Amino acid sequence: MDILKVILLAVEQGITELLPISSSAHLILSSQILNIKMDTYLLSVLHLGTTMALLIYFAPILFKDIFKKSSINFYLKILISTLPAALIGFFFESTIENSLRGNEVIAISLVFWGIIMILVERNKKVDEQDLREVTWKQSLLMGIGQTIALIPGSSRSGTSAIIGVLAGLNKYTAIQYSFLLGLPLLVAAPIYTIIKDAPERTLNISDLIGIVVAFIFTFLSLALLKRFSKDRWLTFFGIYRIILGIVVLLTILF
Repeated sequence: MDILKVILLAVEQGITELLPISSSAHLILSSQILNIKMDTYLLSVLHLGTTMALLIYFAPILFKDIFKKSSINFYLKILISTLPAALIGFFFESTIENSLRGNEVIAISLVFWGIIMILVERNKKVDEQDLREVTWKQSLLMGIGQTIALIPGSSRSGTSAIIGVLAGLNKYTAIQYSFLLGLPLLVAAPIYTIIKDAPERTLNISDLIGIVVAFIFTFLSLALLKRFSKDRWLTFFGIYRIILGIVVLLTILF
């Protein structure tokens, strides 16, 4: 596989994974342009870089007083909230890969959730909260929201954050918590896929380069996201999604 193409996809993965614009949709569409087969294995490889960057970036929160009761409760909250998406992803993996990665599905998801983001932005404003203070109810609802993101074009961080906002969280708190909520899946899914596909497929030099590049750009994106305007950013990304979805629909029709 052309290393340059993998690098381009890894850059895209690092940037789009954290934004509510669907990294899977962007990678699938870009792979078509670059003439690369975008399957679950390659997606998993690129997600490894993203996962490592998230673990390092959120280490002060994740590994603070790890043996305290409050920390154990925090970890359990994240793990249990992840179960719905993990179970559905495991049992319906082939259906998702074979039936839901068409451009029509991606386009509709991009537009639909773009509209929802714009509408959610109009909700009343609440102050940012400590990530460890997210309630069980809010966490579980966001975890259920992650299951929607198994449909390409939806965005894991986007759908779970939207539900977090509707459940009473500040939108920036919700998007950050969605990153933490995604970590168990981001750790387990790539490892499971890579082990499952061995020895037919093994990590090669282009895969390793992709992991490193995705790591670098994910970490840079996390740093930039803190400086991004928090006032109307859901509307901004919502408009972007709608425009991209319409472009994809036009390419299908014409």
